[in-house]
Amino acid sequence: MRQNYRIFILAAVAVLLLIGAVSLVAEKKKELQQVPKYGNKPMPVTAIKAQKGDLNRKKDYLGVVEPAREAEVSTKVSAKVEEVLVDEGDRVDSGELLIELDFAEIRHKLGSMQSKIQEAKANLSGNRATVKSLESSYQYWKAEKERNQDLLQKGAVATSEAQRVADRAAEVRGRLTAAKEKSKAIQESISSLRKQVQEIRARLEYYSISSQYSGTVSERLVDPGDMASPSKPLLRVEDRKALKISFDIPQEDFPEVDQGQEVVFSLQGKEKRAKLSLVYPSLNPARMKTAEVWLQEKENKGLTPGAYLPVSVIVQEFKNITLVPRSALIPSPRDKKHVFAVEENRLQAREVKVLGTSGDKIAVEGVPPGTRVVQNTFLGWNRLSTGEKVEVIQ
Repeated sequence: MRQNYRIFILAAVAVLLLIGAVSLVAEKKKELQQVPKYGNKPMPVTAIKAQKGDLNRKKDYLGVVEPAREAEVSTKVSAKVEEVLVDEGDRVDSGELLIELDFAEIRHKLGSMQSKIQEAKANLSGNRATVKSLESSYQYWKAEKERNQDLLQKGAVATSEAQRVADRAAEVRGRLTAAKEKSKAIQESISSLRKQVQEIRARLEYYSISSQYSGTVSERLVDPGDMASPSKPLLRVEDRKALKISFDIPQEDFPEVDQGQEVVFSLQGKEKRAKLSLVYPSLNPARMKTAEVWLQEKENKGLTPGAYLPVSVIVQEFKNITLVPRSALIPSPRDKKHVFAVEENRLQAREVKVLGTSGDKIAVEGVPPGTRVVQNTFLGWNRLSTGEKVEVIQ
């Protein structure tokens, strides 16, 4: 009896559980039926019209503004700095005196040389008088020698007398020759001293240092009393009428970047364009090529030497091309690119060819200007497919 009672209880519990489960399933079905079916509604997306315009493909670099010409002013001699006539920021003209060095020692040498020249000139004058006297004496004794030779042949004069006169003539001739050689030596000495004076006067120019060109003193490195030497720069002078923007080109950009291309940079909020003036053929220590953009005075107002400046080299230009935002581009297998075009509120996948990019803009072929392309979807690109109905959200 008890066993039948237990079976009855278990059966009753099972029936109650079954009834509860059926009721719960029915309730859930009712709730699900009341929930709107989202898949039947259009997918919300944002879209933008493809534009027709121009796009420049660029290579971006960081340049530094430098003066077109810069000179380190130094000296060719070692001497004490006597006076510095300019200071940092001063404008100087070509040929303007910048620094004077102490030239007391060389001035003393110059005075000594000039004194030696005067002394040599006095010696030369005295020796020339001696030569003139000896020439007169030699002419006399030469004539006496010839006269005595004639008398000797006639037996009118003794042989000893004729020989004495001949010896006297030879002696005077020797003294005359020596005096002439002395005059020649003195003249050569004077010529040598004069050359030394010219060299000293030329060296005097090294003690007065002038600017090679008009410019601005950018750095003063010495003060009066300092010792100047050939290995020590004294001043730096910059010619700021013309400036240049220098930057380095990495090796991977060599095939696309070369002199003559247009360079774009921003100055005081305005876009400026210039030509890439020079690309050095050899590599710098960083194993890159140095490039320079030269700017004349009217083109560089507002630029400061030493300042960094972003520059872009235009390596390719596209005119009247279709432009879409970068966010509209959808990657796909096999490295192909697509966009979703919205046509009659339905999606159409369009394969496009990317011609170039600049910032957020991409130049493409494959869709005409004016086509609405999906820029963003609220549920992700993987939920979009061709033919799907969409609602464009502004």
